[in-house]
Amino acid sequence: MTGTLPAPAGPTRPDAESALGAARIEALLDARSRALAERGRAPAEARARRRVLLCRIGAERVGLPLDAVAEVAPYRPCTPVPGAPPALIGLSGRGGALLSVLDLATALALPAPAADAPAHLVVLRRDNPRIGLRVERALAVLDALVDDGPAPPGRPVAGHARADAEDAEGFALLDLRALLQPFLGIAPRA
Repeated sequence: MTGTLPAPAGPTRPDAESALGAARIEALLDARSRALAERGRAPAEARARRRVLLCRIGAERVGLPLDAVAEVAPYRPCTPVPGAPPALIGLSGRGGALLSVLDLATALALPAPAADAPAHLVVLRRDNPRIGLRVERALAVLDALVDDGPAPPGRPVAGHARADAEDAEGFALLDLRALLQPFLGIAPRA
């Protein structure tokens, strides 16, 4: 009897590396690592979503609750109101009704755009008074992923959201009641 062992019975399994290839094995290990890293995090689909109108104001992006927006139109110069707060650009006629126009950048204490810069007017869904917000640009309507965290009460920025899971920077969500409170004398929320 010689010192060799008999061949195993049944089919033989080829070496995993030769069957899959080094690149495929690396891709599988990377996918497994990502899946393990995501464990315990809420999937993007499970996080709260909010329908918003995404607007740009200078270098900032903000989300306005879409249910509060009546329309978006090109901005037209307004009739100034003497003694008005700096954020109140003036009055304008829209659809046969008087509209008070606020500069959103000024209301949020951001640098105001040039008076003759192209802009959009976001007309809010409200009466007495009707209000429009001047924004640099209305970008898109989207279902934003709302980041976790309590909203600070009485502040115009009510939270933070992302356009999608890959949106690293995100944007501020606005609380229109808190934003308009100084201009309308609305009682703050308790």
